[in-house]
This record gives sequence, C-alpha cells and structure tokens, in this order.
Amino acid sequence: MITIDSLTVRYGQKTVLDRLTMHLTEGAVHGLAGINGAGKTTLFETLFGLVRPAAGSITRFGRPLRRSQIAYMPAESFFYDGMTGRDLLEMTAHYHPGTDPEPWIDLLGRPAEPPVGEWSAGMRHKLPLAATLSQRKEVVLLDEPFNGLDMEGLYVAQRLILRRRQEGATILITSHLLPTLTPIADDIRLLDDGRIAAEYRSGEYSRAERELEALLHARYTNLFPDKKIN
Repeated sequence: MITIDSLTVRYGQKTVLDRLTMHLTEGAVHGLAGINGAGKTTLFETLFGLVRPAAGSITRFGRPLRRSQIAYMPAESFFYDGMTGRDLLEMTAHYHPGTDPEPWIDLLGRPAEPPVGEWSAGMRHKLPLAATLSQRKEVVLLDEPFNGLDMEGLYVAQRLILRRRQEGATILITSHLLPTLTPIADDIRLLDDGRIAAEYRSGEYSRAERELEALLHARYTNLFPDKKIN
C-alpha cells in the first residue's frame, strides 16, 4: 500500500497541493483525472522527489517511498533526433539493471533502428512510454502518457500498461481525458485545485464523466454563457 498523507506543496504564496491524501493498492492501475492546472504533474514530481513538500508524507508499507523504487515518465520527454529507439531502450537497460529492452522494442510495432527524428509524433510518444515501462520498478508514474496518440497508438499504450500491471507493478496515470483511463484503471480519482474531489470504482465511471463535465462547465460558464453544444 502506498499512502500519501496530507501532502501540501506551495510555490511561493500559491498552494498547489492542499493536504492531499490517497491510499493506492499495490499491483493496480490508478487513474488520476483533472483539468490542466489541477496539480497532477506537481503530485508526480513530488512523488519522484523533484519537489519538496511543505507538509505531509509519502510511504510504501510504512516506509518512505524511495526514488529508486519508481519509474517515471514526465509529460514532456526529450531525446536527440539522431538517437534510435533501440539506443534509448538499451540506454535505459544500462542504467536500470535487470531491464530487458528486446520485448519492448518488439511491442513498438515498427523497426527501432531509424533515428527518432524520422518518427511520427505518436511514435515518438510511445518510445518514452516503452522505456519507462521496461524498467523493473515496483511503482510506475505516467504523466499524460496518451497525449498525441492515434487510436492504434492508444490501444498499444494501454496494452503495454496492462502488461506491467500483470507483472505486479503499481501504476499511477494522469490524464485530462477520462475515456483514456476507463478501459484500464482499477479506480479513478478526480483532482481539483490540489485536492481529491472524488474517487470512483470501475462501475462508477459514467458518474465520473458527468462530474468532470460539471467541473468544466462551472469553470467556463462565464466565458460561454449563451453557448450550447449540440
């Protein structure tokens, strides 16, 4: 069990995470939905140790969660255009002993030898996802892993994530698009203004969609007071 207890993060006078509390079951896929600015990326950066919280704790089985236990894919990944997909996955294996890049190269669905600069945007996004999931870590953090993917890419990405869950990893995924989470998540939490606003189990995802839509409506109703979408 991963326990995030009363986690608070501030940037100057702005509170980005406000006494956030979560209990994450091991070996499951946990979805974290929310509109941009809700605090999703800050939460991941704090879990990975890039941001120091003002208060609160993050533990796994009662002990502090360590960076060495985590594989983290940030929302923006950077690599040299001259690097090949094989280069990146083999470099990941070098720095993370026990990682076997070959199965993940095969799952990319295309030859890994051409330079990344020649790849499509969707393929470039699948590459860091494969590199992150290939690491033999107990905890996996994926920040907006479905951005820029077409239907086929989304399907492959979801299958890669489910494969790691079957291997026992605890996976936390952020997305501002709820339908990308519902096919694979064991539960979904709605993050709003740095707090968990709601939590849903698999049979409650239709309610999650309605409540996220209501959140968006409340935020933008003053901008579009007389507009209706048919």
